[in-house]
Amino acid sequence: MLELRVHLFGPFQIVSADREVAGSILRKAQELLALVLLAPQRNIRRESAAEVVWPDAGPEASRKAIRQALWQIHQVTDTGGPDSQRLVLTDGDLLRVNPDRPLWTDVDVFTEQAKAAQLAQVEDLTDADLAAMDQASALYRGPLLTSCYEEWCLAERAQLEDLHITLLDKLSSGCERRGHLEAAICWAQKLLEIEAAHERSHRRLMRLYYLTDDRTRALRQYRRCQQVLADELGVRPQARTEALAAEIGADNESRAVLSAHSPPIRAGSPLGPPATLDSFRAELAALRASVDAISHQLRNSPA
Repeated sequence: MLELRVHLFGPFQIVSADREVAGSILRKAQELLALVLLAPQRNIRRESAAEVVWPDAGPEASRKAIRQALWQIHQVTDTGGPDSQRLVLTDGDLLRVNPDRPLWTDVDVFTEQAKAAQLAQVEDLTDADLAAMDQASALYRGPLLTSCYEEWCLAERAQLEDLHITLLDKLSSGCERRGHLEAAICWAQKLLEIEAAHERSHRRLMRLYYLTDDRTRALRQYRRCQQVLADELGVRPQARTEALAAEIGADNESRAVLSAHSPPIRAGSPLGPPATLDSFRAELAALRASVDAISHQLRNSPA
C-alpha cells in the first residue's frame, strides 16, 4: 500500500504518491481524523470524539455526524481493499488508527525531533544536529489546523507552538555557539515572529547585531524589546537586558564589532561568556568597594 502523508501544520493536507487526495474532505471530517491521529496511542472513544468535534449536537445528531465524517475519511484514504486496510478502524466503541497502514504525519516527526533537541545540551550540538533541527522546524508550516478554533485544537496548538519556540531557541543558541552568526540571527528573528515578548531572543539579537558590526541595529533591537514588553506584558526589560544595552551603547569605537584582534571582553560581561562563581564574587566585591568609596567621598565633600 502507498504511504499516506498527513500534514496537520498549517492547512490540512493528505498526500499519496505525491498527489493531494484530501480536497473533498469536509472540515469536521478533517478535525475528526486529526483528533484520532493526535490522541494518545492513536485511539479515542467514539462518544468522546463526537462530544469534542460536535459539542453542541445532541446524541442522535452527533452519532449521525460521526458516521458521515468516517465515510468521508474512508472515501479519501482507503485503497479499495478490504475494511481491515482502512486508515481509521472502528473497534467496538473505539476509533483507532490502523497500525498496518503506511502513514507519515508532520506532527509526529516534528514532535520526536523537537523533543530530542529539547534534551540536547547546546555545547554538544554538531552541525549535523543543527541540520536535523532545521528540517524539523521546516515541518512547522504554521499553527496546527489553521482553520480550526475548537477548544481541543487550541490546546494542542499551544503545546506544539511552545515546542517550536523551544526548538528555534535551541537552533539560534546552537548556531551562535558554533560561530554561525547570520544563521543564529535568522532563527532568533523567526522565533520573535511567533513570540514577540521572548526577551532572551531580543538579547541574543542585540548581541549578534553588535558582533556583526551593527551597533545601531543592536540598540534598535533593545528599544523594540522595551516597547514589546511594555505593550504585551506591562513590564520593563530584565536587568541583564538593560546591562547589555548599556554596554553596547558605551562602546564609542567607530566599528562596534568583536573579532579575534579585539581585546577580550571581561568575564561576566553581558557580551562575554558566563561568569564563574568566583569571578562573580570578585566583581561584586569590587563593585561594593567602588560604592563605598563614592559614599565616603559624598560624606566628606563640602556642602
